[in-house]
Amino acid sequence: MKTRQRSVRIFEIITNNYDKFLKFISSRGSILEKYLLIVRTKNEDIKNYLKNSNFEYQIVKYDFEASNTPIEIEDSCKKEEKQNKNEEKIEKNCIKTEIFDKIIRSGEEINSENRLIFLKRINAGAKIVSNEAIELFDEVEGIVICNGDYMIVKNNQKGTILFNNMEIKVNKLSFISKDGIKEL
Repeated sequence: MKTRQRSVRIFEIITNNYDKFLKFISSRGSILEKYLLIVRTKNEDIKNYLKNSNFEYQIVKYDFEASNTPIEIEDSCKKEEKQNKNEEKIEKNCIKTEIFDKIIRSGEEINSENRLIFLKRINAGAKIVSNEAIELFDEVEGIVICNGDYMIVKNNQKGTILFNNMEIKVNKLSFISKDGIKEL
C-alpha cells in the first residue's frame, strides 16, 4: 500500500451575477483549472456553465441572509453510462453534503441521509446519525452513529462513536473505513 498526503487548493466564489462570474472565469480560466472551485450561488446559469465546463467544482446552496445555518452542497454529479440496445442513458447520482459550522449542543439530534461535516465540537448529550459519511473536525463528546462508507474523526474525548454498528475508540486524527482505522 502506498499513501501520500496532499493539500487541496480551493478557490471560493460567492456570486449570483452570471455576467460578473463569466468575466471572472474567462479572464482567469487557466489559473482556476488547478483549483477546486467552491461556488456559492443560486443562479442556474452559473450552475449550467460549470456542468458544461472542465472545472472541478462544488455548488454550494448558500443562504446569503443567515450565516448560522448548515450549508448544503450539491456535488458535481457522477455520471454513469448505461447502454440499452441502440441508445445510451445517463443517470445522475448526487450525494448531498451538509456542513455544520456551529457547536452541536446537548439535546440536539441530527438525523440525516446526507454526508455530514462538523467543523465545531459535538457536546455531550448531542446525537448525530447518518447513513452517509461523517467528518468530525473538533472534539466529540456526544453520540455519533455512521452507517456510511467512511468517517474522519479528529478527537474523541468522551463520546460514543459507532461505525457500521461497531464502537470505535479514537484519540488522534483518524480515517475510519470498512477496512479499519488509519491514523493520519
